[in-house]
Amino acid sequence: MNNKYVLTKLQDITTGFFFEDDKIEEIRCYEEDSLIGNIYVGKISNILKNINALFVDISKDETCYLSLEDYTLDKAPKLGQDIIVQITKDKIKTKQASVSMELSLTGKYIVVNTSSLIGVSSKVKSSLERERLKAIFVRALQSFLSNTSESIKEAIKDISFGGILRTDALLIDEQIIEEEAIILLRQLSMIIQKAKYSKPYYLVHEANKLYYDDVIKYIQCDCNVVTDIKELYDQILSDNNIEDKTKLKYHNDNITLSTLYSLNTVVRKALNKNVYLKSGAYLVIEPTEAMTVIDVNSGKAIKGNNKEDIALKINKEAALEISRQLKLRNMSGIIIVDFISMKTEGYNEILMDYLKKCVVRDKIPVSVIDITRLGLVEITRKKVRKPLYQIEKFRGIE
Repeated sequence: MNNKYVLTKLQDITTGFFFEDDKIEEIRCYEEDSLIGNIYVGKISNILKNINALFVDISKDETCYLSLEDYTLDKAPKLGQDIIVQITKDKIKTKQASVSMELSLTGKYIVVNTSSLIGVSSKVKSSLERERLKAIFVRALQSFLSNTSESIKEAIKDISFGGILRTDALLIDEQIIEEEAIILLRQLSMIIQKAKYSKPYYLVHEANKLYYDDVIKYIQCDCNVVTDIKELYDQILSDNNIEDKTKLKYHNDNITLSTLYSLNTVVRKALNKNVYLKSGAYLVIEPTEAMTVIDVNSGKAIKGNNKEDIALKINKEAALEISRQLKLRNMSGIIIVDFISMKTEGYNEILMDYLKKCVVRDKIPVSVIDITRLGLVEITRKKVRKPLYQIEKFRGIE
């Protein structure tokens, strides 16, 4: 496939556009105030057991949410207590940022964390391969622990490390994966050691900018990356961990990337509530505070004697486009889809199977729950970043 990732400034926001065979599939907005991945020494400022929540200050002006279920220390939490936390979600409107006491660092083939659990990407189906990949991490962990300094051992004596083997690890030499795991374990241990001797509100580890990590991932996935952000281009060129830098191109032309790829039009269409399908049918997408509602309308597409077969065809076309719109608009939480009602036995099952196959390619976890007799389908998608409609600077874009 001819895949391309275009990274530029749009409305003063660093924004990435992923094209697959010249068709826009995803828009990623990187707001400058994102704290995701940062690790802090926080201070517990409030405990609300009735809502199962802790509130942790990472600065004098920034309070974050931590579920009591994610509190991992043996002793009960106390007001004023210092704990090490990592930002997992940025604040959105009135909702505070979320933090976790499970710390993690992400590599190309493995995610190392403090969960004590060893897992493998759900996309790896073979039980033999899953066990083989887990064994690689066990070897890496044993090697790290046997060769680390006494000061590091003292700092991590109460820590049980875990890891998640990523899909990309499946076809990679085991020694390469093991070496990456050891490097990440060493880095995470040094962060923990540093945090234990730091005062509250200290930023122990500052994560890479999200757009930087995304660019690296796209390059590693054999995707061409084009940017006109000189600082980013120079930074990647100087990164010795990136093997194939020929995939990265710097755009320096009188014609801007926005004009060249009609990016303003791309964003406008992605914010439009109506999405038109080739058949003549269309979707109506209405985001609300509680959920997103998608209505499938037949429009002028219902022609012919067999209405049920046509309805199934339109619903499958809509299902494919909905799977694309989930990524394009970064929809999250609960999504309710009102498909065209079908009464023929087995047609709803065919539609559900097709929809599940369509959302498999989404990098963010998506669950297709069920379909009612009225054709209503509930979908849930993990909330990672702001949905596109909440990017205020994009409203009214020309």
